[in-house]
Amino acid sequence: MGSPTMGYTSCESCRGKGKNDDETPCPSCEGTGLVVVRPKTERRRFPRYRTDLPITVRNRLERDLEGHCKVISEGGLGVTLPEAVSAGSVVLLQFVVPTYPTPLRVWAVVRYLIALQHGLEFMYITEGERLSIRRFCNELGLQSINGAQTDSR
Repeated sequence: MGSPTMGYTSCESCRGKGKNDDETPCPSCEGTGLVVVRPKTERRRFPRYRTDLPITVRNRLERDLEGHCKVISEGGLGVTLPEAVSAGSVVLLQFVVPTYPTPLRVWAVVRYLIALQHGLEFMYITEGERLSIRRFCNELGLQSINGAQTDSR
């Protein structure tokens, strides 16, 4: 696979004329009237899927916080909790996915916190747990074809 091809579009600075109002070459497009458009690259390693799973998060104070997982991927979760857990904190997650026979207990790190929305990245996860989460995500992906949507932000 090669790199994605680049394209061109009209320069916004000179509106595609290649010259400024004083007839000097536009510095943005170097007088060509065109600028390179590079394709957007996906910065996420795994696609995200909307879901609604109850989840228990044990914080460093050994307190259990009951929350809801709203987004899941093979690499982590988006969770709403009743109180903030600081970014950088390591937490123990317990949740159920239909593709795994028992509740998953997975260590994660809080990557971001916006209000009470937490982004959690899995830290220590077995291959069986990862495979079950992948299967669950694939099922959610099949459902998205029939109406729901993935979140690729």
